[in-house]
Amino acid sequence: MSEQIPIRFGGRTLPINRRIFAALAVVVVLPLTVAAQMPAGASTLASPKSLAKDLLPSSYAKKAGFTKVAAKASTTSKTGQKSCPNAAREVFESASGQTALLSEVVACTTSKAAAALLSGTPSGTSGTPPKQLGSSAIERSGGSNNYLIYWVRGNIAEVVGLNTNVPASSTSSTTTTGAAVPITPAQQKVLSSAAVEQNKLVG
Repeated sequence: MSEQIPIRFGGRTLPINRRIFAALAVVVVLPLTVAAQMPAGASTLASPKSLAKDLLPSSYAKKAGFTKVAAKASTTSKTGQKSCPNAAREVFESASGQTALLSEVVACTTSKAAAALLSGTPSGTSGTPPKQLGSSAIERSGGSNNYLIYWVRGNIAEVVGLNTNVPASSTSSTTTTGAAVPITPAQQKVLSSAAVEQNKLVG
């Protein structure tokens, strides 16, 4: 059985296979400073179950070369953020086990609260996100071999992440994050295409 370890993501802790820890450990942890109370005129809040439908489907992941499900789609209504309580996510892995693709969607009560989540992203820039994602989109490198695109659509915050060097062994008890490695054109195409595909699903 694969070793499981807890990691924080979206204000919550989930058990994740240690081999794909590097693909997720640097992804944004939602800030605790988002408005604590639901403001007047709040948007309709998407349920956790409905958010799962906005994740990248396995059919797309397979076509993109990620033939294995490393972490099955999971949902929560308890992210710890009153303004952004619901979330869903899934992780796919290549047949070689060396590359991982992350899909995450978070529902907030307002578009302002969703936009506030992006303030907690890593600071390193890795490339330019697709124009189809709108002006809110940002691309970040979360450390060595980790590349992520974040964007907001209405009151939904989204992230797609690519890790290009998943650890080959789960025997190590620690995971280190090295200096950012420039994303290659081929990797950028995979990441951007996945983000555009996920963006089409939210509605």
